[in-house]
Amino acid sequence: MTIGVAAVALVFGGWKMLVPVSDDSSKQVVGAVSNVVDTITKAQFTGAEASLDAQRNATGTYAGASLAPPLVLVRADTASYCVEYSRGPLLQHLAGPGGAPAPGHC
Repeated sequence: MTIGVAAVALVFGGWKMLVPVSDDSSKQVVGAVSNVVDTITKAQFTGAEASLDAQRNATGTYAGASLAPPLVLVRADTASYCVEYSRGPLLQHLAGPGGAPAPGHC
């Protein structure tokens, strides 16, 4: 999936360099790429939340949950957790349960 995002960004970036566009068109392209990245990030966090919920249901704590890279479980206890997603220059975190992705570290 990450390769697909990189390919989309490369295609849009190359297209933007070759075809003169107005500022509005440029903003639309940047917005479209941003939406794709946001969707992928949210999907990553949704998978992490499922793993964390399964860990808590099985053990009574979020601690010890196993997450696949590029996700990192930064902190976890019986009541809460914080997960970071880092891919290239993108760094977001999710404080949960019930949080929303936000920029930066936990």
